[in-house]
Amino acid sequence: MNLLKKIQSKKFYMYLYYIVAPLIMVILANFSIRPKLEWISEYMIIGSVNFLTFKWIGDHVKFFKIHDQYFWTYAALTLITILFFPLGAYFFGPYGIPVWLGVILITALMGTESGIASAFTLSTVATAISSYDFKVFAIYVISSVGAIYLVRNFNKRTDMTKMTFYSAIIGIAIFWVMNLNLNILNSNDIVILFFNPFISMILAFGIMPYVEYISRIYSNIGLLELGGLSHPLLKELSMQAPGTYFHSVELANMCEMAASRINANYTLARIGAYFHDIGKMKKPEFFTENQKGVNPHDKMSPIMNYLVITSHVKYGVKMAQEYRLPLLVEDIIREHHGTRMASFFYQKALSENLNVSPDDFRYPGPKPRTKEAGIVMLADSCEATFKSMKEINPSKIQNIVEEIVNRVYNERQLDDSGLSLRDLDEISQEFSKILSMRLKTRISYPSREEVEKVIKIAN
Repeated sequence: MNLLKKIQSKKFYMYLYYIVAPLIMVILANFSIRPKLEWISEYMIIGSVNFLTFKWIGDHVKFFKIHDQYFWTYAALTLITILFFPLGAYFFGPYGIPVWLGVILITALMGTESGIASAFTLSTVATAISSYDFKVFAIYVISSVGAIYLVRNFNKRTDMTKMTFYSAIIGIAIFWVMNLNLNILNSNDIVILFFNPFISMILAFGIMPYVEYISRIYSNIGLLELGGLSHPLLKELSMQAPGTYFHSVELANMCEMAASRINANYTLARIGAYFHDIGKMKKPEFFTENQKGVNPHDKMSPIMNYLVITSHVKYGVKMAQEYRLPLLVEDIIREHHGTRMASFFYQKALSENLNVSPDDFRYPGPKPRTKEAGIVMLADSCEATFKSMKEINPSKIQNIVEEIVNRVYNERQLDDSGLSLRDLDEISQEFSKILSMRLKTRISYPSREEVEKVIKIAN
């Protein structure tokens, strides 16, 4: 039974990958399935690099700890890229191996740390194909890491083009430096080194949408396509729950500005805010922003009030999975209330002398696990409180924002988000500025002459 449990565990399959994947890489590197004795050293080198890069990513990239899909998508992209290696080496030689295909894809989808790690693994396999020529390893690693460092943020397609150009120029420069002692430089190698990254980029552009859909791991470029407000879920939200829709749009601006100020992923913060309340379209009339004078909660018990209110998170997660929204957007939907308490209905239960505890009125969680989810949680509370205020001025807005941020922090809701106290201070200042700007009024226009009516809006 213990052995069966181990086999069924996720860790078992991960360690199985660590054993099997290097063997596949060695077979591809040697263009043969007939084992040879020298394969042992190649297996050990490639296997060690593959394992160490995975461990490094696990320690430095938070998303790998949250979602197993990151591990398997990274692994799949690495192996898929290596499948092209024999073809590139056969037709174009050692400098035609499409290492940059995997590096570009992984960097765009999973961040710079993952891209750097993939550069080492893929370059090691490319070096094995090239009879362990150190020049090949140096060119691929230095050009990849250098290009990633120079671009860093991948928010537009032009950023990927920049990375490709930098990779080509750095690769050629390293090739030239390493061949200074030669009288004649091979012009064919230079041409191949220049065009290899660009061909890899074109392939990456073609493959990326399919990877995003299957894995639900989106690049910022893919996230931006969701931010056009033309997504079917957002259209339906605007029709079914217009108050929630406009609340989400206003929230998105707050989250984007705050995330940009603390160098978080402002694209994810904005898109997460758009979709964070999509579950409310199931029962829109139970939420204040959609009500028109009648509150159905008045006729229900506090427990039922709580169940209806908190169900929008469950519905939202279900919709996110059905429409294959990005995993990190689903996380924001799931986490934007954390494990906070629906205090209004808890107080209502106490006023009715019901035997309840605070834990009976908490959202299921989990607490925000990314900075962007934490920002959405704080913005959601601040924006909702702002709309409920009657007497508003900049000083009062600042005090309310500070109070909400401090309360959420003291409730330990932000412990897993990665937000520091300095981040919270910056976020509070940004929220206060944005909300204060909403107080500005427009000038009053003089009354106009009466006009002849040509249309009349029916009641």
